[in-house]
Amino acid sequence: MGQTRNRISAAVIALAIVALLIGLVARHGAPPPQASLVTADLSPAPAEAPARLEPAPPPAPTPDITGTVKKNTAFYDIMTEAGATPLQVTEIAKAVKPVYDFRRIKPGQQYEVYRSAGGAIERIRFSLDQSRYVEVIVADSAITARQLEYPCRTEVREASGIITSSLFASVTEQELPEELGNRLVDIFAWDIDFFSDIRKGDYWRVIYEERTMLDGPAAEKGAQIGAVVAAEFNTSGRARRAFRFENEAGFPDYFDETGKSLRKQLLRAPLEYARISSSYSRKRYHPILHKYAPHLGIDYAAPTGTPVMSTGDGTVLTVSRTRANGNYVKIRHANDYISYYLHLSRFGKGIRAGVKVRQGQTIGYVGMTGYATGPHLDYRIKKGGRFVNPRSLELPPAKPVSAERMADFRAVCQTLLVAMQRIPVRDTGGEYYAGAEKGSGVIPDEPGSTDPPLLR
Repeated sequence: MGQTRNRISAAVIALAIVALLIGLVARHGAPPPQASLVTADLSPAPAEAPARLEPAPPPAPTPDITGTVKKNTAFYDIMTEAGATPLQVTEIAKAVKPVYDFRRIKPGQQYEVYRSAGGAIERIRFSLDQSRYVEVIVADSAITARQLEYPCRTEVREASGIITSSLFASVTEQELPEELGNRLVDIFAWDIDFFSDIRKGDYWRVIYEERTMLDGPAAEKGAQIGAVVAAEFNTSGRARRAFRFENEAGFPDYFDETGKSLRKQLLRAPLEYARISSSYSRKRYHPILHKYAPHLGIDYAAPTGTPVMSTGDGTVLTVSRTRANGNYVKIRHANDYISYYLHLSRFGKGIRAGVKVRQGQTIGYVGMTGYATGPHLDYRIKKGGRFVNPRSLELPPAKPVSAERMADFRAVCQTLLVAMQRIPVRDTGGEYYAGAEKGSGVIPDEPGSTDPPLLR
């Protein structure tokens, strides 16, 4: 069966996006001009062609030099090869440093150099990642720089599927990217065990963004999965839903219909995958000290260099090294929780005392510094000043939508809920609406339907 992605109701999704933007503007004021071009492309084409056509914009200038940073290549090397003098390179690097430090360039970054008819460097572009770049304008009077976003096109899509064996099999049956399945797992991970809770006949529906980069390193990759706007997973007759909305910290998060966060305050583990090599114990034989002593954490055996995540939003208290702990990070979280990450090989980028981190952010990498016989992470949790077993801890949910923002949330949520209920659930043999007779093409409203009434 072909792809199931379809453009959904322009009026419904446009209302949700407008409501969300109104809430954000009311809270933060008008947003600054953005360099990226983002279009929802939700409205149908006009019935009549415009009476007057505007002339096409002039073609973008072609760079005189393009390239990719190679190993052991410095900014100085690239600029002198482009015709800059050593003094000019120094002046450019110094002027741009508040925006971007060219000493930090790394292999794989793409760059473009534009020159005047006389051969003088006028403009430089360096990619920072898949979506951002730094632009440098070189003029006689001044050298200016700014970070910009590559232009992209964003379209709202819908998809659905019925479980035949697994979520990922259902996704691939619909010829959708596996990344969409990963996003659904991440969103519902705290409420659904995707290994044991899934049954044949369960179904899912999702509204998501599809992003196509129009310039930059990712332009050749075509359409990519963007943010999931709303999602539903129905397992064993119970529907769980998620709606994307900005949390109190100003970051996008997922909430159910009542505004309750789908995240717990702390992740169960700070690694994507690892083997527990030593559990929490009040009396364990220490392999280095050769004596029995409390082991107040969980040891996760993993290869050196494996990313270690902060298990919750918080503020970094300590980034240090001791003889026993090796390289370690200590983070304070809400509700009097403190997490510890020991024996790291190195620290994550930008991780230092006082920095705020998000749940899932990389704060270091597995190593074997300090008292360690092999590469592993010693993960510990303190609650109320006492170490507790991270594996048996009853974790509170993350903060819900605030009372001040509940009206905005309900407006967005209700509009998306209506849109999601209209998505037909699809399988490889046909399509039908969830709960209705196959092929009937009607939305069920009989008792027992899993679709809730509109929010009030």
